[in-house]
Amino acid sequence: MVDRRTLFQGAGVAAAGVALSATATGTAGAAPVPQAVAAAGPSVYRDPAGPRSRVLIVNDTGGDPDGLFSTAHALLCSSTEVRGIVATLHSNGRIPSPADLSATKAKELLKVMGFPKIPVHVGSNTKMTSRTIPIDTPGARAIIAEAKRTDTTLPLYVTVGGNLTEVASAYLLDPTIAGTFTVIWIGGGSYPDGGPEYNLDQDPIAAQVVFNDTSIPIWQVNQDAYRQAVVSDTELQAAMLGCGKVGQYLWNELYTNTIVAYSRYINLGETYVLGDSPLVLLSALNQAYDSTGASGTGTSLFDTVPAPVLGATGSYTENPDGRPIRVYRTIDTRLMFNDFFAKMLFRYGKH
Repeated sequence: MVDRRTLFQGAGVAAAGVALSATATGTAGAAPVPQAVAAAGPSVYRDPAGPRSRVLIVNDTGGDPDGLFSTAHALLCSSTEVRGIVATLHSNGRIPSPADLSATKAKELLKVMGFPKIPVHVGSNTKMTSRTIPIDTPGARAIIAEAKRTDTTLPLYVTVGGNLTEVASAYLLDPTIAGTFTVIWIGGGSYPDGGPEYNLDQDPIAAQVVFNDTSIPIWQVNQDAYRQAVVSDTELQAAMLGCGKVGQYLWNELYTNTIVAYSRYINLGETYVLGDSPLVLLSALNQAYDSTGASGTGTSLFDTVPAPVLGATGSYTENPDGRPIRVYRTIDTRLMFNDFFAKMLFRYGKH
């Protein structure tokens, strides 16, 4: 398996329906007979009860294309309400990408998928320089605004694939938001020692703020867990190329703009790690069957540990007084990828 994070560093949803008639024609006094439900396809399944949670996507969509795949999956989920995308800096790898490019890529994806009304907020183009000085950006302000809403009771997940700059800055700008959302973060080194890691290294100070200086609930998918999100390129090609212009767009971002572009530096082989995809698994697919492992027997398992003290280089120091956080050990890749491929097929494939 090739871990690109290490190597690089040197369908109609609206038409889905289950329609029951309130009354039916019949003999006098007979009980109403419900009309037949919709056939089992090709329209996309939607949760008839509506969303269970809100999601604010924070991602460096201009860098590693796993962010685009994860974002596409999130947009197709009916159990979550995507409130917007915060486009962030991608500062690692051989081709760094500013937050503005991430915003451009996010807007491209939204357009090709048919979700033009989802707002995109630009994050910082620089790392934090102090644990007490925020970087005031539209992205940070979007987190604050969503966290402070009082017109909804849906829980909020801020799903972060990349640096924690916007989350840390949002907290420093308004510390009252600390208990209003859960951060699901792809990042951090292996336990128990920690150390340098791809996403953490993009802004270590921001990660220190979130871990050490706040009470924000954290679900951490560290490198041992996100490296499980591996797919073969052939598997991905087969899944995407039957899904119209959306599948072609995603495949092109991975193959042409990443695998081919990087081939002059490194041979990535025949597999790729879509390491941001657990963000969707844990925010959208975690309800009825406990895929998050909250019961201790779910299909994605975690340990609840006191939040360690995070060092400047990503090291972990045990802290018995730290707030409880989730640290994921296993990821249900079958559920995660099969759900994404099925949603893509039903929405954009030929039937």
